[in-house]
Amino acid sequence: MSKIKAYCELFKLKQTALLVYSGIFGYLIAAGLGIDWKTLCIFIVASFLSVSGTTGLNMYYDRDIDAIMFRTRTRPLPMGKLDPDEAFAVSMTLTIMGIALGFLINYWVGLSILLGFLIDVYVYTVFLKRRTPLNIVIGAIAGGMPIFGGYAAYVGYPTLKGILLLLIIAIWAILHIWFIATYYVEDYARAGIPMLPVVVGEEKTVKISFLGLIILFLIILIMKMMNYATIYSLALSGIFTIFICIVLIKYLRTNNREFIRRAYKVLNPYLGFLLIALFLEKIFANII
Repeated sequence: MSKIKAYCELFKLKQTALLVYSGIFGYLIAAGLGIDWKTLCIFIVASFLSVSGTTGLNMYYDRDIDAIMFRTRTRPLPMGKLDPDEAFAVSMTLTIMGIALGFLINYWVGLSILLGFLIDVYVYTVFLKRRTPLNIVIGAIAGGMPIFGGYAAYVGYPTLKGILLLLIIAIWAILHIWFIATYYVEDYARAGIPMLPVVVGEEKTVKISFLGLIILFLIILIMKMMNYATIYSLALSGIFTIFICIVLIKYLRTNNREFIRRAYKVLNPYLGFLLIALFLEKIFANII
C-alpha cells in the first residue's frame, strides 16, 4: 500500500485529473451530444496513462532540485520512497501505452499525446527549465495537447477551434506556473531555477501576468466572433479576468503574497467553468 501511495504522489493525481478533464471537455465541446462512448473511454484511458507517465518522468528528471526546494522535498523520489530507475521504467511504460492507445483512435490524437510527452519532458523539463525564464512559455504547449487531442478524437483532424482551445490551456498554464513561482520565489532561487520572478522579480512578473489574462480573454473574444462561443463564455471570462486583476492589483499595493495565492486558487475554477460553458453552448446554442 505504501508503494501504491508513493506512485499516486509521483503521478500527481490532482494535476493529472485536471489535464484529463480538459481533454474530456475537448471531446465534448466538439461532439455536443453526439458522443461515441467507446472512443471517449479509450481517449480517457490514453490520456490518464500518458499524463501520469509524463508527470512521473518529470519527477524523475527533477528529483535533484525537488530535494532542494522546501515545497517539493517530500515528494517520493527525494524521500527515497521509490527507486528512481523503477519509477522511470513504470512512467515510461505508461506513457508509451497512452501514446499507442491514442494512435488507435486516430493519427492526430496519437500525435498530440506524443508531442505533449516530448515537449513537457524533454523540451521543457530537461532542456529549458534550468536555462531560461521563458521555459514555461514553450512548455505550456504540452498542457494544451490533451484538449487538442480530445477535440481531434471527435473531428478526426486539426481545426482552428481545436487550436484556440489548445491556446486557452497554454495561456492558463503559463499563468498557473508564474503564480506558483512568484509565491515560492525563494524556493526556485534556492534551487537555481531561472523562473520569471527569480530573474525579473515578483512585481514585474505580476505585471506581465496582466498581459496573459488579457490574451486569454481575447482568445474567447475571437471564439465569440467566429461563432465558436457565445456571449456567455465571454462574460464568464470577463468576470474572472476582472476578479483576478483586482487581486493582483492588491498584491502590487501591499506586497502580500497571499493575494498571489488567491489568484492562483481562482485559476482552476476559471478554467473549469469556462470549459463547461463552452460545452453547454455547443448543446444549446447555434455554434460550430
